[in-house]
Amino acid sequence: MARLGGPLIWLLVAGPFTRADPLVMEAKPTLAQNSPAEPAQKKTSESPAVTTPADPPATPPPPPNNGGIVLTPDQKRAREAFQAGKWEEALQILEAAAKTTPNNPMPPKVLLARWCAESGQLAQARSWLEQAARDDPKHPEVFLTNGHFAFLEGRITDTILNCQAALDVLDTPRWEAAYKQQVRLQARLGLAAAYEARQDYLNAYTQLREILQADPRNARLRQRLARLLFLLHRTEEALQQWQQAQRDDPTLEPAELQLAQLYTVRHEFDQAEAWFQKAVTSHGQDVRVRRLFAVFLLEQGRIKEARSHLEAVQRLEPDSRDTRALTGYFARQERDYSTAIKIFEDLVRDYPSFPFALVNLALLLAENGDGRGKERAIALAENYVRQQPMHADARAVLAYTLLQAGREAEAERVARSALGLTLLSPDGAYFLAKVLQARGASDEARTLVQAALNNKAPMFYRQEAEELARKLVPDPASPKKNAPPSSSDSKNKKQP
Repeated sequence: MARLGGPLIWLLVAGPFTRADPLVMEAKPTLAQNSPAEPAQKKTSESPAVTTPADPPATPPPPPNNGGIVLTPDQKRAREAFQAGKWEEALQILEAAAKTTPNNPMPPKVLLARWCAESGQLAQARSWLEQAARDDPKHPEVFLTNGHFAFLEGRITDTILNCQAALDVLDTPRWEAAYKQQVRLQARLGLAAAYEARQDYLNAYTQLREILQADPRNARLRQRLARLLFLLHRTEEALQQWQQAQRDDPTLEPAELQLAQLYTVRHEFDQAEAWFQKAVTSHGQDVRVRRLFAVFLLEQGRIKEARSHLEAVQRLEPDSRDTRALTGYFARQERDYSTAIKIFEDLVRDYPSFPFALVNLALLLAENGDGRGKERAIALAENYVRQQPMHADARAVLAYTLLQAGREAEAERVARSALGLTLLSPDGAYFLAKVLQARGASDEARTLVQAALNNKAPMFYRQEAEELARKLVPDPASPKKNAPPSSSDSKNKKQP
């Protein structure tokens, strides 16, 4: 089921937490993928229900690391072989190394599963993981990795069960104390993320509180704890925790800024603006405050007010990637397409994996480019899908660029592959609706575009979506498709 999230501008927003969707600039891009979007195996005639959560998406569990240790020299050699396509050689290296350290906390096939997932080869990743489970069914890394894969696929209950299983199998002298501590940390982080995705904020809070008791100076975890307190409507406690986190790590975003962003995600815009103003008053020279306030005002359509904060950002960090990206987005908002294309072309050249630049340049070229430009837009969108293969929004952008290039059948195939995924922005829903409308699936298109318009999140393509919605209003005079003939029709029909 596609779940509507925030607007595409969130690709540019550095949130107070690592979001579960791809729509964040400064949360580091997730696993770099190398495969195109997987087509849907089956075409369904029924449009999915699309929900619009009132609260921000959950923080994803961190990808399980290499058993809490850096790669060994043997593992590095194996990874080089894997990257060269020599999977069997990689496995042989890992298995030979494992024989010398039988209690190595990282099973070879689990490591191969993770590397496959990182490169977008999800089916092969699952195959390696199943083999690892057969070889050592009670290994904690099997459960942690399976839980992480489940979370990425939206299987929250499976995530919880796997993380709990990882904790349960630690009660054995097989593992050293340091490794047990690392597994407990990873498992509780996974449980916290899963409960948060289920909107069971109290259980998520309980898991993080357990971790903080063992590591009270972990400012980033305290930051996440504060966010959960906010979601539990314990705002004063949340503010205190944010302030403590900032004292422990002054590089974190100011507490006022984090509250402003969370109120924005909750669509409580008056409260959000009040906290943005407090953040500017107390931290006016913090470029993050200025940049995010500019984004907030831009989302509200208040371009003139936003420009003063953009100018402050340009003074504070004139040459930074994020400043250039925000400048390009301003140009696109003001329909100065040539300037926007130039800025995003430069950004993609300098930062080939930067999601915000990839998406904006793909959309600009798809809508304004010539034939070659439209094909390049598709290539850029495919790059984005390789980075985010499990996110509906990435596939929605790709489907839209295919539609703009006249490749409608391919566009529909990719669009339908997005419908079963999560994390779809209102703009992404519009892209999918556009594709489905072009392919004659008007009912599904109508469901998607109405869900997008009903969402309170800012939307770049709102006017276009409203126009599409008007076109999709059913004509009461036209007969319904596949409707049975009326009795009067049967009576009037000539008999042979």
